[in-house]
Amino acid sequence: MASRLALGVALAAFALFVAPVGTPAATPPQQLPAATPPLDLHGAVAYALDHDPTVLNRRATLAMDESTYAHDHAAEFPSLAGQLQNQILKTNGNTAGAFSEFGLAQAQVFSQNVAQIESTWNLYTGSLSQIQAQQAKRQVEGARDDLKRAEQQLASDVAAAWYNVVQQRESVRLAGGDRTYQQQLLDAARAQERVGRAAGVDVLRAQVNELRSEATLTTDNANEANAREALAQRIGAPPDTPFALPAALPEPPLPEVPLDALVAAALGARTDVASARAQVAVARLADSAIDSDRRPQIQLTGAFGNAEIPTTLSTGPTVIPGFGVIPGSSVTRPGFWQIGATSTWTVPFIEYGARRAAHRSARAQLDAAEATLSSTEGQVAVDVRQALRGVQTAHANLATQREADRLGAESARIAQLQYANGLISLTDATAAEQSALSAANDLVVARVNYLNALVHLRTAVGVADPLTVVEPGVP
Repeated sequence: MASRLALGVALAAFALFVAPVGTPAATPPQQLPAATPPLDLHGAVAYALDHDPTVLNRRATLAMDESTYAHDHAAEFPSLAGQLQNQILKTNGNTAGAFSEFGLAQAQVFSQNVAQIESTWNLYTGSLSQIQAQQAKRQVEGARDDLKRAEQQLASDVAAAWYNVVQQRESVRLAGGDRTYQQQLLDAARAQERVGRAAGVDVLRAQVNELRSEATLTTDNANEANAREALAQRIGAPPDTPFALPAALPEPPLPEVPLDALVAAALGARTDVASARAQVAVARLADSAIDSDRRPQIQLTGAFGNAEIPTTLSTGPTVIPGFGVIPGSSVTRPGFWQIGATSTWTVPFIEYGARRAAHRSARAQLDAAEATLSSTEGQVAVDVRQALRGVQTAHANLATQREADRLGAESARIAQLQYANGLISLTDATAAEQSALSAANDLVVARVNYLNALVHLRTAVGVADPLTVVEPGVP
């Protein structure tokens, strides 16, 4: 008995010894991360703008071009800089100095400290700086155009993916309604069979239709899940990101702005038009810069500061080497200022046709840039016209599909009642339901097409803000 008690005590001690190794005695509960709030359409676009690789690359390119433009544009203005200079010189000659007749060499020591502020301004430098700055500015505008277009395209893609999720969700709702309808037809067929007003084959057909509707519902549920994951992947979010989908798709009214006003707004807001205009300005500047060497080039300079020369005495001609300045004397600290202007005017006499050829090439570039601008403006007008026509067509189709959906739903309801009372066959009732279901799906598609057409119109007009581009309530 004593041995068993000792063995039990030993096992208990061993268990207490090894327990902290495998499982800690006090493990703090792990706190789950806070639930991510569902993203609406604006939130999804904003999230995509901060995570899309294409947009981020465009922003990096724009930042680099802006840096280059700032550097080139600064060369057109006067410079202002401070300068600190120290100069030390020590010479030793065998024949120079007051003690040379005794064969002694006197070391010559010179030091000078200068502090000054200077400025230089090239009033005209042959337009080289101006052309470089204009070229850098054109690149900046082109980078902004690429960035805005990438943001608008991203907003359009996110809106299309968003409305696709809504459309798939509506398909699930309609499939669920169809399954309920088919189940009611199956119940009616069984009731008709019991009273002898319908053959047993109607029950089999009703069962087939009910199973088909159930399979369609399962497929639509999977399509909705795939659409949600595709939307999350498009914005760069995790696949299980929740979205705050609207209960019903909005139907904003048609835009009331006239076509001419929309075209004018697009010509003033589209960045591709601004880029084409900048190319025309650069081409004109390049043509005028060919004769820049015939004009005077003027450079203005100015500086002021203070120079300190410790080795030069203001009183007394003697400096004892090794001992410095004799007491009672002081070093000189003269202040100074200076201004200057340099003007250069060169007149070439013989050029062997080089200037004429340069003007011909520059004017050809100018004609090409003006043609590009005219073509861009024409394309913008066509884009706005087609986008507005697309909105009007989608709105008309929406009204038509809305009426078709109402009539189809009423037809399916009446057909169900007629079959339940033995007035029509199961085939007629099923056909009425399929027609109503098709009309309901077409109505959802028409609403999605109308909203996407509005997004395309805002993009064609040149709305810069991506969040405004996808605003569903703005006509």
